[in-house]
Amino acid sequence: MKVQLLDTKIHNRDSFSCEEETLTDYLKKQASQDIKKSLAACFVVVNEANNVIGYYTLSNDSLDREEIPAEHQKKVPQNYHVPVTLLGRLARDISAKGTGIGEHLLLDALNRCYTISIQGIGSMAVLVDPINEQAVKFYSKYGFTLLPDSGKMFLPMKVIAQLFK
Repeated sequence: MKVQLLDTKIHNRDSFSCEEETLTDYLKKQASQDIKKSLAACFVVVNEANNVIGYYTLSNDSLDREEIPAEHQKKVPQNYHVPVTLLGRLARDISAKGTGIGEHLLLDALNRCYTISIQGIGSMAVLVDPINEQAVKFYSKYGFTLLPDSGKMFLPMKVIAQLFK
């Protein structure tokens, strides 16, 4: 299952539908604009007819030092912002429920984030902002931890490195 950058001339988004309407709408109405404005990169998995059956987005972000877990704060100088990679959206089509595409997309995203971080783009962790409790449970299975007060979840790059060694 190949993950590739969204190409609106090749990849059909019209039939995509997932349980979360906002994630469906994003892919159909907003993703191409975010790509053009360099606000996010969108990666997709398609079926044999080039219909998108899953996607995720990545962008750069940062957190205040005080927002990250205490055990990681000592690694960051005072008054620094912590560079992270935001896994902004991750969704799979209803037709692909139970096929493992969600896990495949997450692992591809984490591998991509890790690879970029060791090639010279500073990023201490991957950050997600789960859309609901089901998403919290999904990300928790892969080691993400909730950040206090924000509802966002944090996975250090050192933990991700262990996945791909």
